[in-house]
Amino acid sequence: MPDFGHKILNKLGLHDHHDQQQQQQQQYDQQQYGQYNQQQYDQQQYGQYNQPQYGQYNQQQYQYNQQQYGQQQQQQPMGYPGQGHGHPRPNRHVHHDERALSNGNGGTYPRLARLSDGSLLSSFTRFPGDGQRALVVARSTDGHNFEDIGEVTRGTGDTDNLFLLEVAPSVVLGAFRNHDHDPSGRPTHFRITVCRSHDGGHTWQFASQAAEKPGGDGLGVWEPFMRMGAAGEVQLTYSQEMAHNNQCTMLVTSTDQGSTWSEPRCLHGKDDKRRDGMNGIARTHDGDREALVMVFETNTRGPMQIEGLISYDDGRSWGNRHIVYSPRDGHRHNAGAPQIASFADGSLAVVFMTDEDHQEVDWTKNACIKAVFGPPPANGQIQWDHSATTICGESSHWPGVFGLDGHTVLATYECRGPKARAISLQ
Repeated sequence: MPDFGHKILNKLGLHDHHDQQQQQQQQYDQQQYGQYNQQQYDQQQYGQYNQPQYGQYNQQQYQYNQQQYGQQQQQQPMGYPGQGHGHPRPNRHVHHDERALSNGNGGTYPRLARLSDGSLLSSFTRFPGDGQRALVVARSTDGHNFEDIGEVTRGTGDTDNLFLLEVAPSVVLGAFRNHDHDPSGRPTHFRITVCRSHDGGHTWQFASQAAEKPGGDGLGVWEPFMRMGAAGEVQLTYSQEMAHNNQCTMLVTSTDQGSTWSEPRCLHGKDDKRRDGMNGIARTHDGDREALVMVFETNTRGPMQIEGLISYDDGRSWGNRHIVYSPRDGHRHNAGAPQIASFADGSLAVVFMTDEDHQEVDWTKNACIKAVFGPPPANGQIQWDHSATTICGESSHWPGVFGLDGHTVLATYECRGPKARAISLQ
């Protein structure tokens, strides 16, 4: 198949640092290699399907494919500029060439993924009318021009928060929230549904319910995130409300391409009186140790702020909780909906939305998109920048971030439709 990676970088006007500095490449989270495409399914059917049976996939073969299709073996950088070397931190440049992630009209909660041939896919929720929602996919071979190519589902239920992951070449999982409501709008059932494509995303079939619970208590499950674990398993994290003043991050895993899932396990916050949610995870390092960094929104101080955790065992346990970004006043305004990606040197970019630039507090209406940067962890601590960089100053919402190459990430967001801007490491 054609390799579109070089074409995308050239189209963006960026150097191919993958070729020039391969020894510095970080092994990116497999969430960056998700994919997404076509076929409509009635939302109500997802609660009724039986799980189809699929054979176990060859984990060793997929680990080989991870290398072959763009994931590099992790190499430890010599050090992060500004962290014990007497050099300033590297600059990050926000490109002004905002591009649409769809050739259609409208869309929210945009995310990006990469196919094994190097092409990019965008996914988002669209509201086509008549009370319907459609989870739509578009594809690009140059990183600038995206063409809608299909839908994972369409219906009148509460479907949103689609996240995509390619688990083997042409085998793609799509996880999303899938909730039922009665005629009065009260929730009756909560689900994190997983669909699967075997043809690179062009057609989709129901795979499983990664999580579900009755809706009578009003405590839901939300915002799935997926990555490939070191052993080749799929790790799916999501937010679950334990009480109206408590929400935590849950983990389920699958070793059969999403057909079955482990029992859910709370990773943090089970007994806390705060609402941790909308998690994202990126791979980095702490000295010579591999590490993962998780970010999420929470209401520790009342309004939303962004906090983080670090894992040194591939996501099985998390600690070193800390503040990533708090709005300037710290007590009235909000910062939330974060996602995270890493650069080749292990440094980190967190993209989020905040209303701190508006005097009037009206969350989430007055939000815009910003980013904050930091070096890789050092002895369990991350020195995040004190100020944030504006990505989109207009009213904009529900950001994501995707590693294009070791020196470039794409920040995604809704601003009159699904959009993206590049951020490059200088």
